[in-house]
Amino acid sequence: MTSFTHRAAARTGPAGRRMAGVAALCAGLLLACAATAAAAQEFPSKLVRIVVPFSAGGVADLIARGIASDLSKTWGQPVVVENKPGASTIIGSEAVAKAAPDGYTLLMANDPSLSSNQYLFSKLPYDPVKDFAPVINIVSGATVFVAGPALKGATLAEFLAAAKDRPGEITYGTFGPGSSTHLTTEELSALAGIQLNHIPYKGIADVVPAVLSGQIHVALSSVSPVLNLIRSGKLKALAYAGATRSKVLPDVPTFREQGIPFETRTWFGFVAPAGTPRAVIDKIAADTHRIISTPEFDQKYVTGVGLDLLDLGPQAFADFLQQDRAVWAARARRVNVRLD
Repeated sequence: MTSFTHRAAARTGPAGRRMAGVAALCAGLLLACAATAAAAQEFPSKLVRIVVPFSAGGVADLIARGIASDLSKTWGQPVVVENKPGASTIIGSEAVAKAAPDGYTLLMANDPSLSSNQYLFSKLPYDPVKDFAPVINIVSGATVFVAGPALKGATLAEFLAAAKDRPGEITYGTFGPGSSTHLTTEELSALAGIQLNHIPYKGIADVVPAVLSGQIHVALSSVSPVLNLIRSGKLKALAYAGATRSKVLPDVPTFREQGIPFETRTWFGFVAPAGTPRAVIDKIAADTHRIISTPEFDQKYVTGVGLDLLDLGPQAFADFLQQDRAVWAARARRVNVRLD
């Protein structure tokens, strides 16, 4: 190719040099495409890490571990989950943002990590828009508002009456300052005209025992961690934050049914460091899609525990994020929460 371009330039002057430039560009593109295809064919050739920015035992952790187990079988390579909780998902998100862009480190991202943190902190150690490449958005789900033995009464109306009688005394747990449960509970409080006392934890695996033991009164939670506790009567479900009732909790009325125009959902999906080859991203997305599309996975991790399958590939996930960021920007303005 080099000798050809030099001969073309020598024969025809500027026109030859243009031809040489085009030839060089085409050659470069062909080499890049070949390298990308080769990277996808070889991936993975070693251990893959999925970083979960929450403590073990929560929804994101369980789903990540279920997928990791099946990916290990599919790829013939170990796929491990690493829990890096804390700082409203910032610790785990930063670790992945700064990892090599090769597909071997993924983040189980959610609302705070990619959507809301940028509106709560004046400065983040990563750029939620530029530092990540969407791979596949896996599930979403509305939350349920639960109460433990520390709260007398079993209905939303009784909770609201108690909160108005005792402003600032009733406690609620979240996954930490700036987490989705923090912002949404503050939004709920504003809509209901009440004042609650925020008690932060590292994840739902810490929040649920706190509600059960009476350390805190109430909490918003995804359905799956509290489903059996509600069914057994150990926790009281005061309201469901979906547009309609949950199929797995049909007896729990929505907030709207009870006079409060409040809805909130959370989501979980895989992202990779920006610059990860698209062919590798597509491979991870396709293999994950095959796993989460099975009836067995759906029953164990998705609809069977009150979640909804999203299954959004790279471009659909990117479009979803644009809309989600707009929602959280508006929510952050309404509740007026700043964390620095």
